[in-house]
Amino acid sequence: MTKELILLATSKKYGKYCVAGIDTTNGQWYRLVTTNSDAHYAIDAKDLILDNGEMAKKLDVVQLELVDKAVTYFQSENYIIRKNAPWHKVRDATIQEVTAIHPPNRDDFIFYDTCRKLSRSFYAGLNYNQVHSLLLITPDRAKVQIIEQENSRRVLLQLVYKNRNYEPLPVTDFEFIALCSSLHAGLYPMQKKGIMLCSVGECFERDQHHYKLVAGIMLE
Repeated sequence: MTKELILLATSKKYGKYCVAGIDTTNGQWYRLVTTNSDAHYAIDAKDLILDNGEMAKKLDVVQLELVDKAVTYFQSENYIIRKNAPWHKVRDATIQEVTAIHPPNRDDFIFYDTCRKLSRSFYAGLNYNQVHSLLLITPDRAKVQIIEQENSRRVLLQLVYKNRNYEPLPVTDFEFIALCSSLHAGLYPMQKKGIMLCSVGECFERDQHHYKLVAGIMLE
């Protein structure tokens, strides 16, 4: 089946890409996956090369072929892409277009509570219609937190959403991480407004928890 999507995340995942967007006609979520379990079903870089030779990025409107739905117990939005079928870029979208099709802040919490992770057993208590792993938000306030340790550097966001403070969430958005590359360790209030795509990642086997992420940040 052919779909036209606005991409809202092309973020890092196990050395490959987590890609998600919304249908231009009805705002439905689509997380694009492969059948490669060794790569955690992530998208290869070559899959993101558009038919014009450019690499797909956030706010691109693209047409692509999907094979089937691939629902998991914690992700209800997954669809398998057709391999070796180049995506066609239609045009660029705007933040205003995205929010008109899929208004942000429709959920009271960023995935059920204010914590940064959800236990695997937590999902056993949910009905299928309660399971979702993609969420578009405009936070009340946000601070960028830079953590530098030996041989590692992390970018997180401290969010206030609907008057609730959240535990810091890691950022996986390549472009935003690059924007923060000159910042030293510390906290930095975000001055620009915009929209953010939050996601729930795969289960971390060591502690049997799913971690919440900020996978796409689009600033005005």
